[in-house]
Amino acid sequence: MSRFFLWALLLLAGTSQAAWKKVYSFDRDWLVYQEAWKSFLPYVSSKHYNYHSKSLELHPEDFPKAYLAIHPKENYHLFLQGTLFKAVKKGETFRMPLDSLKSKVILTVYAENLEGLPGDFVIERDELVTSKAQADFFSLETRSGSVYSNFFLLSIVSLIFCLGVLFAAYPRVFASFFRYSDWIRWEVKDEVWMRRPFALPNLLVLFTLSLLISCLAFLTGMKTGIKEEFFSNPENFVKIWPSLFFIFSKLGLSFLLFISRFFVYYLFTDLFKLKGLANVHYFKSLQTNLQFFVILFAVLCLYSVYLGPATTIDFSVFSYIVDAYFIIRFFYFFQSFRRSFSYNQLFLFTYLVLIEGQIILFGIRELIFPG
Repeated sequence: MSRFFLWALLLLAGTSQAAWKKVYSFDRDWLVYQEAWKSFLPYVSSKHYNYHSKSLELHPEDFPKAYLAIHPKENYHLFLQGTLFKAVKKGETFRMPLDSLKSKVILTVYAENLEGLPGDFVIERDELVTSKAQADFFSLETRSGSVYSNFFLLSIVSLIFCLGVLFAAYPRVFASFFRYSDWIRWEVKDEVWMRRPFALPNLLVLFTLSLLISCLAFLTGMKTGIKEEFFSNPENFVKIWPSLFFIFSKLGLSFLLFISRFFVYYLFTDLFKLKGLANVHYFKSLQTNLQFFVILFAVLCLYSVYLGPATTIDFSVFSYIVDAYFIIRFFYFFQSFRRSFSYNQLFLFTYLVLIEGQIILFGIRELIFPG
């Protein structure tokens, strides 16, 4: 009985393969990306023959219930909207259902030895498949690119690990940093670790927050397309090391930025005669940032996974949310510090305008949303 089902399955598969009918060929639709123009231009053999990457503009709505069929002549890396989608091997036919794409996308083919146009790229339709279940069975293709899925796996595991170490080693510190009730009470509790800004638990929180910022910067750059030179170069997504270098460089920059903020606080509190505020402001800044950006990163991850790797995201709404957070945080700090200390309110207000205003104009926001 099992052999009968095996032969029946092979027979059906063979029948399905024979039913593919060519609908459209992309022989004259190839594009190349021009960095100087920041746009795609038509492929010209005499000018672009040796380019390592060539692109196609796909319009799924023009070919309902059709598939993009690729018959590669060499080993290719496929990118959707600048995100690594799949590696295809020479001689292995790959089909992607166009209905899985929600809107117009740019497909880019990259190979180190690519000369001229890639292998056959055509639109095909299986005329004999009538049921949706059968079509889904014979066209199982993963949509998530390796870099895309690896990013979520590694970033989430790394952040959970850092927070887990903090919780296991310093449970009281963990509880104080994630005490959301402070936003309602508007008070500053005297914590021991406030008096030592560079104590080990604070440095662990600082590292976790820097990692969080670097992951957000990578996610926004990957999903918005070309924001930096790194994301416009497909070679950076062929292997994982360039992506790791980008994340760790952003992590280091964020870490130095947070460290330097303490000295800025110390300098300006001394200038405005706000004695003893530097340590408190530094702790409250780390606390509020960690609380907010953990939630923001979780929301963005869920949103990005839901849309899939082929869809770009307009992060302008999220940038406004970040701006709104810093504005709300300004008033939260003013009320908390005013109630907990007997400072000159005009000096305190001016100090916070200068310090918190710097962050909105340049700082964490620019690391996450460059340009």
